[in-house]
Amino acid sequence: MKITLGQNLQTTCVLDGKKPLHTAFNNPREDVNPGEMLAASLGACMMTMVGFMAGKHGDDAHGTYVEVLPKFDDKHSRITGFDLTLVFPSSFTQEQKEKYAKIAQSCPVHNSLREDIIYNVSVK
Repeated sequence: MKITLGQNLQTTCVLDGKKPLHTAFNNPREDVNPGEMLAASLGACMMTMVGFMAGKHGDDAHGTYVEVLPKFDDKHSRITGFDLTLVFPSSFTQEQKEKYAKIAQSCPVHNSLREDIIYNVSVK
């Protein structure tokens, strides 16, 4: 799953090459399950936070994206973790990437999920 930050804090989610799902104007779709939507919500919230804070700091974060892979328990009854890869513009320094990765993880969706969810975060 890849969620890309666009103009005006809108995000576009692409899952396995299917049609884009615009998270700002979502209508229910039969081919996206609730776990995927939660992952999309987490990624979209993280990218919105990055875009908002980058704008406040005068940084251009357009094109930044996060790849989100939800991990489920053996029964597939709950999400136990997320693998997150944040990819920033090549013009960003490592310091900027780390700063915005930390900011992304302070988004409201992240803060609303269970405390025992495991987040594996990598930054590129």
